[in-house]
Amino acid sequence: MQKIEEMMKNRDKSNFESSFRKENGYYLLELRLTNLDQFFETFDPSPFHKKDINDDAERYIVNSVEAFPLKSKLKLVFFLSEEHNKEASHVLIPAIENFFQFQAMMASRAIRSLLNEGKISLLLGFLFLIVCIGTGAVVSLAFHNHLRAVVLEGLSIIGWVAMWRPIQIFLYDWWALYRKKKIFEKIRDMPIEIVVE
Repeated sequence: MQKIEEMMKNRDKSNFESSFRKENGYYLLELRLTNLDQFFETFDPSPFHKKDINDDAERYIVNSVEAFPLKSKLKLVFFLSEEHNKEASHVLIPAIENFFQFQAMMASRAIRSLLNEGKISLLLGFLFLIVCIGTGAVVSLAFHNHLRAVVLEGLSIIGWVAMWRPIQIFLYDWWALYRKKKIFEKIRDMPIEIVVE
């Protein structure tokens, strides 16, 4: 059974990777553009020239890179007509580097914000847990019947539930943001080739 699952995993991986051309050890993420404006957000309100990448192009690049292991060697290849070749290297490469540098920076900020939220949640949860334990100690001294056991158990559960969010943040939530940051950094640093058709 385990061997079959491993074969299926490898088959799926090889099918995915086989949908990309490979050249000199790099998997090629290829985009064919009729003009440069196709790659950029045309309704970009930014005062900077063509800062924002088109959502479809960004989604294609990010989803493709996410599907590969982070250590895979990838290269972005743009196919353009001759008339756009000169402008492409001056506009396309810096735009990609700047856009994904900004995305990586925003992901770093989101990680810091989440970890700060985790610290505050941990402090509040810990204080609430201490209050619950203290209240439980008072209840155990004041009552000596079945109600005591129910109240103690309830306070214990409520106290540990208050710790749920910080534990979730520190054990699980930050990993997804960290991986996203690494993907943006990988895209920012990927080699880019412009091919004239």
